[in-house]
Amino acid sequence: MSIVSNYDIFIEFIELVKQPDTDIAVVLKEYGGSNIYVPSFKSICRNDEILEKYKADMSTANLKSLAKEYDLSVPQIYLITKEIREPSLF
Repeated sequence: MSIVSNYDIFIEFIELVKQPDTDIAVVLKEYGGSNIYVPSFKSICRNDEILEKYKADMSTANLKSLAKEYDLSVPQIYLITKEIREPSLF
């Protein structure tokens, strides 16, 4: 049994509504009355940019410069880049 997150539901919703031939009735039937959290565009795109810039220069100095550039703390940058810095064995 897998757990479906709100993010998973959001992605399904986006994939459905971005299709040009999607009938609004289908959307309403599937998602009508649902509460769907829509993540902020800024945080999603910002994190992707940070990851790309970090991949280009994986140094501690770069972590500090990214924190300054994006007006975030160094620990926040560490959290965003954790998956790249500490790859999981599983």
